[in-house]
Amino acid sequence: MKILKYIIWSIAGLVISCKNADYQVIDNRIYISSAANSSEKAETITMNNGADIKILVRLAKKVSEDVEVEVKLTPSLLDNYNKENSSEYLPVPNFSLPGQAKVLIPAGEISAIYTIRVEDFETNGNRYALGVELGGVVKGNIARADSQSRFIYLLAKPLRVSVPEMSGSNNQVNALPTDKWGINTNQWSLECWAKMSAYSINNQAIFNTGSSDHEIYIRFGDANRPYNYLQIKTLGGQIQTASNLEANKWYHWAFVYDGNTLSIYRDGELDVKFQPPAPNGGTVRFDQFQMVSSGSYFRDRCQMGQVRLWKKAITQTQIKNNMYFAINPKNADLIGYWPMDEGTGDTFKDITGNGHDAAAGAGILRSWISNVDFKN
Repeated sequence: MKILKYIIWSIAGLVISCKNADYQVIDNRIYISSAANSSEKAETITMNNGADIKILVRLAKKVSEDVEVEVKLTPSLLDNYNKENSSEYLPVPNFSLPGQAKVLIPAGEISAIYTIRVEDFETNGNRYALGVELGGVVKGNIARADSQSRFIYLLAKPLRVSVPEMSGSNNQVNALPTDKWGINTNQWSLECWAKMSAYSINNQAIFNTGSSDHEIYIRFGDANRPYNYLQIKTLGGQIQTASNLEANKWYHWAFVYDGNTLSIYRDGELDVKFQPPAPNGGTVRFDQFQMVSSGSYFRDRCQMGQVRLWKKAITQTQIKNNMYFAINPKNADLIGYWPMDEGTGDTFKDITGNGHDAAAGAGILRSWISNVDFKN
């Protein structure tokens, strides 16, 4: 009988204990506000002479006691983010938080802000981020919301660069070597920013690449008026955008061939796509790379920058993430990367180190435009 009573009391005590535990965990939690409100689990912080990252730490509801929680950096958070988003974010170099970094939510308050100051630093084309996590709760009987206690702050230094203004002549911009690259690839992608002064004539070709039997020819305008559309001819097929391009407006273009489908992205959004004929031999061969290549047909002026040629099909996420920023020039999937931001002269450096530096022939380069922001 005594044993039975002991068992009953033990079970009752366990139930009460579980209820109290559930009440403490479920009824109130501490979390990072951005982690609760963003499906991306990341936020882009623009760096202009450094950045102040303001981390809003919240409770589910107010309590009558102080609540204090540790704040720590967790670089490993970037690993999964990079894998899921095809990105290459690195932890901010030589950076740490003050010892025993904590944030205090005073009694009767529901939130407090912890500020992380990141001083300006040279990125050298790399992208950096901070993985932030709430650590242990050191004051207050509050549980941490595990899934909402981690967040990534992506640091971005927007491009503000010089760009060349070009138009046609009897020459073109040629990348080295001028022929016989002999690069074969199952997939490819080509990106650039371009702004045209007008679309007054057909066949204003911004790119001519590939090879004689694996042509990639990209131009503004074909036979049909008005000529304010972009067309790509490749592998014996072609497709074009709607005739709605505006003069004196920056557009980001990305052309992506995944081995089957050719897609054109305008400002990060899919514009049109089609399936060209299969390439001879099963792969596309690159033997040359030219810009502004249609001679006297290229009458209008074109500003251009951030030209990137890949030997893989980049994703829409990559396109959107990298449109406004420099990228790592040592990415093994880059064939060539021409920022075209020299600001002087008539040559454009291929910063991948692959040796495809480009030079504008006589009459192509008309001027340099400085302090360009592609968002405007």
